[in-house]
Amino acid sequence: MTDATLSAALDAAGATLCFDISPLVELQWTGIPVVAAGLAGALLTHARAHTRFFLGTDLVRTAAVQDALARGSGLALARELAAGRALDGRLKLAGRRGPSVGLFPSVKQVRRLFDIEISLFHDLSTLVLPQFHMPVNVDHHMDSLRDDLASNDLTVCVSQATADDLRAYLGVPAHRLVVAHNGTHVPPGFALDAANALAGGGEPYFLILGTREPRKNVMLVFDMLARSPALLERHRFVFAGRMGWLAEQQLLPPALKQAEEAGRVLFTGFLDQRAKFLAIAGAQATIYPSIFEGFGLPVLESLAAGTPCIASWSSAIPEAGGDVCEYFDPLSAADLERALGAMLARRAVDGRLADACRAQAARFTWDAMLGAIAAPLRKLLLARGAASPT
Repeated sequence: MTDATLSAALDAAGATLCFDISPLVELQWTGIPVVAAGLAGALLTHARAHTRFFLGTDLVRTAAVQDALARGSGLALARELAAGRALDGRLKLAGRRGPSVGLFPSVKQVRRLFDIEISLFHDLSTLVLPQFHMPVNVDHHMDSLRDDLASNDLTVCVSQATADDLRAYLGVPAHRLVVAHNGTHVPPGFALDAANALAGGGEPYFLILGTREPRKNVMLVFDMLARSPALLERHRFVFAGRMGWLAEQQLLPPALKQAEEAGRVLFTGFLDQRAKFLAIAGAQATIYPSIFEGFGLPVLESLAAGTPCIASWSSAIPEAGGDVCEYFDPLSAADLERALGAMLARRAVDGRLADACRAQAARFTWDAMLGAIAAPLRKLLLARGAASPT
């Protein structure tokens, strides 16, 4: 079943699909809010007539969600919600002709409100690697995790690795899980913007993407640069992403302070989607040293821009990167340096590398993700007595 037939399935069942917008209220979209935005956009394209948006137990105006998607930020949406202008009354599910479907792109804010409930699980890092998280966050996620699973009719995993973890650690039956990989797309007008930006030339650099928190493992890049300072003479290293939790563990070592002062190591902070993709396009390669990922969206974003990625061989990352990435051991600075050299050599001889990157990324779209959810949803609707769509 493709995403294009989702509307027909909902129509045949008389069903309404309600999408939780809580991740979209964040001011800076990265990670889960980006996934929520991608799915919301796909729903508006393929099942607009049967989709409503909600927050808590309130309906949210579709126009307000569309505006947030166009802006790529939840700033205006949060303001309009606080003022009540983005609200569209209370959720009224009783008395409808067909079943209600609740689709939650992350942790469920309400449970057992809909006839059919589906939520996305991104990773089990708080369970598998609690040392990389604040204790309060571990407690919060562990408290909600089992309740979300118990109240779900279907649990969507963003990778096979996450599905395997749910089965191995929590014993979730395979028939209650579906794998729906994240998607990506470059911003509108990106090709022209990138061509104009690249026309100006500039010094070569490597781009390290991701929020600076322990699991993202930026310290490995610092270790590599400290042990091989000659790398900084030939390339700049640009770190793009906001500072996350346990910031004291992510600080630049004193040995690299001089390189930062000389502009050889740069920190941009958070970049919105357009600025991020332009930074990716200008890089020789991106580096993604994360120790554990539910998917690895920055890897896919790099490939979509035609820029190769040097990525850790860990968890779900190879599902996103396929054969075009250069992989390394996320616990070895020496192996990262080897992979960096291998990628530079590959770039020098492979004139089709950028095309191969884009081809790998093209396999992952938000429409395809919605389609992977739509197929088991149709079975749930039919199991509840809905007629088969014609």
